[in-house]
Amino acid sequence: MRIECLKEFIKRTNKSKSTIIRFYKKNPELKAEVKYARGKNYYPIDHARYFDSEIMFDENKELRQENRSMKNLIECLMDKNSMQTRLWYMDWSYFCTVAYKLERNKNSCRKMMNGLFDTLIERYGDQTDIRIFFTTEPFINKVGYHNHFVIHATNKSLLESIVDDISLYFEYDRSDCRVYDPYQAGLFYMVKNGMMGEDWDLLGNNLKAEGEKFINELISVGS
Repeated sequence: MRIECLKEFIKRTNKSKSTIIRFYKKNPELKAEVKYARGKNYYPIDHARYFDSEIMFDENKELRQENRSMKNLIECLMDKNSMQTRLWYMDWSYFCTVAYKLERNKNSCRKMMNGLFDTLIERYGDQTDIRIFFTTEPFINKVGYHNHFVIHATNKSLLESIVDDISLYFEYDRSDCRVYDPYQAGLFYMVKNGMMGEDWDLLGNNLKAEGEKFINELISVGS
């Protein structure tokens, strides 16, 4: 795959730096294909075709979509008992995206995520609590589905090893894991359209205790 630095990619696409950054934030499955080396991002030349007028969104349309998504999120957060609220206030360590090499359906993506969780629990379950929340979404530009997920481990000393194991588990796919930053709104992106159907799940080896803790916190706030 041929790649080039941001300066060259800007010339090729005739788009501004801010436009390119916004595009990849909205298309994390493509962001996973961007290479990072020597302190810089390198963009696949083949991605230039996505910046045609038919692909790029009108900025006003983007703003309206973001406002609707934000409205959905605020309504969810107003309900202290909602699943979205619980997820929003949980601690998370990394935000990850997986774009599969094979064309996978929803059920196949779920099996991959369950397999990842089982693998991590088998290796680290007796050393730390591990929690994963994932969503399954369709690709924008091709057939098939991909996954976004956030992961948290209470034993921070194991996080580097856990991320290495995630990369190994998805060694034949394109995966990207980055330190979770609530201000980057990764979780907001995942739940922006609500949580309906079976395209998401919350996995953990200590969820019951965490749930009881959350209920006690709600009671404390309400008293």
